[in-house]
Amino acid sequence: MKKYQTKTTIYFLFVLWLILAFLFESSDLLLSNYFYNPNSHWAKFLEMYGEIPGLVISLIGIYIYFTSNKLSSNAKKILVYFLLMLLSTVGVIYINFLVISNAFGVRFNSSIEIIILISGSSIVNLFALIYIKNKLKFSFKQFLFSRIVLRMLTFGFLLTTLPLKFLWGRIRFRDFNGDFSNFTTWYLPNGINGNDSFPSGHAAMSWILISLFILLADKSIFRRTAIKTIIIGYALLVCFSRIVIGAHFASDVLFGSMFMISAYVVSKHFLYEEQLNRK
Repeated sequence: MKKYQTKTTIYFLFVLWLILAFLFESSDLLLSNYFYNPNSHWAKFLEMYGEIPGLVISLIGIYIYFTSNKLSSNAKKILVYFLLMLLSTVGVIYINFLVISNAFGVRFNSSIEIIILISGSSIVNLFALIYIKNKLKFSFKQFLFSRIVLRMLTFGFLLTTLPLKFLWGRIRFRDFNGDFSNFTTWYLPNGINGNDSFPSGHAAMSWILISLFILLADKSIFRRTAIKTIIIGYALLVCFSRIVIGAHFASDVLFGSMFMISAYVVSKHFLYEEQLNRK
C-alpha cells in the first residue's frame, strides 16, 4: 500500500469522524427518539447474535497466529502463547454464553452452570488449539490476515472500546425511561458508574469482519465486490440495530466503528511496510 494512499484514507476517515461526531453531538437524542423500537425483532436478533461473526473471525485470527508464531525468544513465545490461549478461551466462553443463554434460555445463575460453561469452553478451546497447531498449515496471506485481526482486536477493541465503555459511564437510551435529565453528550465522561453505552462494542466487533478483505486480493472483481458489500452491509445493519433497540446512541456506534476501521487501515499499512522493507 502506497504511503499517500494510506494518508489520504486516514485523513478522509478523520474528517468524516469529526463531521459525524459534531452532527451527532446535537442530534443523538433526536435520532434515538425517532428510530427507537424496543419490539423490533430483527434488532433483537442482532443484539443477541450480532457479535458472533466478529468473535468467530477473531478466534480464527488467533488460531492462525498461534500456529504461525515464530518469535526468536523462548520467553516471548511462551508469553505470546499464554496470551493467545487466554484470549481465545475468553472468546469461546463468550460465544458459548451468547448462544446458550439466548437460544436455550439458560441464565447461568448458579455456580455449577458457570463452572460447566468455563471448564467446557476451556477444554474445547484447548483441543482446538492443539489440533490446529499440529494438523493445519496456513498460507502467508492467511498469516497476514491473522496479524491484522490481532491488531484490530487489540487497538480497535481491547485498548479502546472495552475500557472506554466502563470509564465513560454513559447511560443507554433505553435506560432513561423517558427522563433525559441525566443525558450527556458523547464528549463528557461520567466516570465508572455501571453504565456502558459509549462506545458500542457490537459496532466495533461487526467491523472486524473487514479484516477478511486481505484474503480477497486474488479473487475476481465480482466476488471481491460482492463479499465486501455483504460485510459492509452487515456491519452497517448491526450499527443501526443498536440505535433501533435503544442500546446505543448514534455517536456510540460511530466511535465503536471508527476505532476498529482505523485500526484496520493503520495495521494494514504497517504490515505492508514491513513486507516491503524485507524485500
